[in-house]
Amino acid sequence: MSFSSQTKDELVESCKLGSTEEKRSLLCGITRAAGSMTLGRGGIVLQYITENCSVAALTVRLGRELYRVTAETSISEKERLNAVSNVVKFTGDGVRNLLNDAGYGVDGDEDFELGYIPPRLTDDESKAKAFLRGVFLGAGSVSDPNKGYHLELVCSYEKFAATLCDIMAGLGISAKFLPRKSSYIVYLKDGELVSDFITLIGAMNSTMAFEEARVMRSVSNHINRQQNFEDANMNKAAAAAAQQLLDIEFIRLNAGLDSLPPKLRGAAELRINNPEATLSDLAEMAEISKSGLNHRLKKLQQIAKELGLEINDKNKEQVD
Repeated sequence: MSFSSQTKDELVESCKLGSTEEKRSLLCGITRAAGSMTLGRGGIVLQYITENCSVAALTVRLGRELYRVTAETSISEKERLNAVSNVVKFTGDGVRNLLNDAGYGVDGDEDFELGYIPPRLTDDESKAKAFLRGVFLGAGSVSDPNKGYHLELVCSYEKFAATLCDIMAGLGISAKFLPRKSSYIVYLKDGELVSDFITLIGAMNSTMAFEEARVMRSVSNHINRQQNFEDANMNKAAAAAAQQLLDIEFIRLNAGLDSLPPKLRGAAELRINNPEATLSDLAEMAEISKSGLNHRLKKLQQIAKELGLEINDKNKEQVD
């Protein structure tokens, strides 16, 4: 089961609690996100399509409890996509009341505008949270936190997406939206904001799982960065050591190590005898400071250059 499905299952379970007004805002959120209207012989048919069977069951329960609708459920299979969808259809007199409450204005009681969200559904914090929970259940998704941080709410209209962003901003969450094909996507890409939103809509267990994964991912990234840093330093140190050995060998072939002053010849012999040692190790063996030994190795490099050796600038610095 995906993390998104787990989160929705938890939200459905928690929806057994809450006031009638919160439940109304919740169902209206689901309706605005996943509902569509058709006209049948008996009047308006309100249809919901969801891949989550828990969301379908909750929609039926709330529709019957709050609006006394007649509910039918069925399964729709898409062979090409290997996906199963749960289809819920509401009929009866209560459908018009639900649609009016959700802001569709079917009875002309208020000015209707595509994407309009009636303020009464979100005019206090608890109802605003319930409405957002419904929208997430109807058309939301959240990625597996082990793979990345991304939460989306799919909206049919630009005004609806913009108003959702305003509602979320009022609750302390800064969301953005963008067009995608024929829809508008409200999204969060910051891990902390995704976690805050999941907490806001009431999925506390999912928040804990999300935060645990986020911490583990952060630790893993830190370890990887540290390892990459250490590997890079080791590569640079190995390249510098190889250049030093090349300098010394060039001097030996062209002038002889006996031509070197005693301190430089000692440094050269120390490097020859310890080709894989770090600068710290060599300095400890020579009983001098790292900077002192590094100075002598640079002098050897300068001598090799004066004798005609072409120096690779990338390997000039010794890294410990």
